[in-house]
Amino acid sequence: MGKGRNRILRLTLSANFLLALIFLHFLRVFFTRAFHPPRQSNRIIGFSLILMVLLMSYAHADEVIMKNGDRLKGEVVSMEAGKLIFKTPYANRNVIPWDQVKRLTSEKTLEISLPDKETLKGKAIIAEDGALILKPETGPAAPPIPMGQVIAMARPKPPDEWKFTTRISAGLNIEHGNTEKQTFQGDLNLELSKYPYRIKFYGELNREKAGDPPVDTENNGLMNLDFNRFISKKWYLFGNNQAQQDKFEDLNLLWSVAAGAGYQVWESKRKNFTLKIGPSYVSERYTKPMVSMDNKDYRKYAAGFWAIDFDMWFFERFLQVFHHDDGYLSFEDTHVWRLRTRTGIRIPITHGFFTSLQYNYNWVNAPADGKLRYDSGILFKLGWGL
Repeated sequence: MGKGRNRILRLTLSANFLLALIFLHFLRVFFTRAFHPPRQSNRIIGFSLILMVLLMSYAHADEVIMKNGDRLKGEVVSMEAGKLIFKTPYANRNVIPWDQVKRLTSEKTLEISLPDKETLKGKAIIAEDGALILKPETGPAAPPIPMGQVIAMARPKPPDEWKFTTRISAGLNIEHGNTEKQTFQGDLNLELSKYPYRIKFYGELNREKAGDPPVDTENNGLMNLDFNRFISKKWYLFGNNQAQQDKFEDLNLLWSVAAGAGYQVWESKRKNFTLKIGPSYVSERYTKPMVSMDNKDYRKYAAGFWAIDFDMWFFERFLQVFHHDDGYLSFEDTHVWRLRTRTGIRIPITHGFFTSLQYNYNWVNAPADGKLRYDSGILFKLGWGL
């Protein structure tokens, strides 16, 4: 061990001495050309610079020594499935059988995985053949690790940062003449995430006026706030708060709070699918007393809450299909339940802009007196997302 370290020390001192000589030579050539007529070819300066860069790269690099005696200088990219990916100045990807590596040292921190799922981080320093010694940023070096126990190796991932995404879309229709009508439909999606946390906000507004003078023919809105805390890569706990109103349902305000467990089936840029379920508390307030509610203008109940979110790209990101539904089922009266669905497609245009065709369907199994149980609509909108 001592002889190996002394050899490395001598090599390092020699490399530094050569670098100093080259640097002094470069300065002499530079000042000679700056204050006197040029007497030497530009090739000398070019050769000096190239030699200095190569030597610096050689002196500060990861090193692999093979069992057959071959020595490689470059950069460790990764190791998994028994294959070491090693980058050199003359080849971006050298695939080396891991069981043929006798010794490895690194200038930068590596992260290695062991059979018991333990993960270690540090620079690989000189060790005996067939073993690794990791030197962390702080503290003493770890005991030697037999190379045969290393399952995977890679550069440590940078720490997660908060990610923000947004999507907004709206549809507008204005008609004058024999038909007087102004229609607006809009929705907003915001998401803020940093593992293990995720926060989602969704809001929508639908307004329509018709006639002369104009009167409301549609007036409703919704806000939904969802907080997720992942307890594993798939499972998470959630808290949900929702508020909505609908003038033509005689609903002044529906307010609910829910909590429970969710499962992230898929999560990627191509497809996402999540499920959640849990208990909730729902408060409904209406514009007037209802016979069906014992002549009260409100209804409060404990309920079960569920929600499903799905989206997926098709045809090389030419078209995205999406679906959302959520609902409540009263624990006190199973006749009282609600369902809200949003299903459609999005087609990207350019620079984040897209068009969407969406079908909305709302079902209230126990509506206000004289009201229908359902509302539905088809919406065509223009949107933008980031």
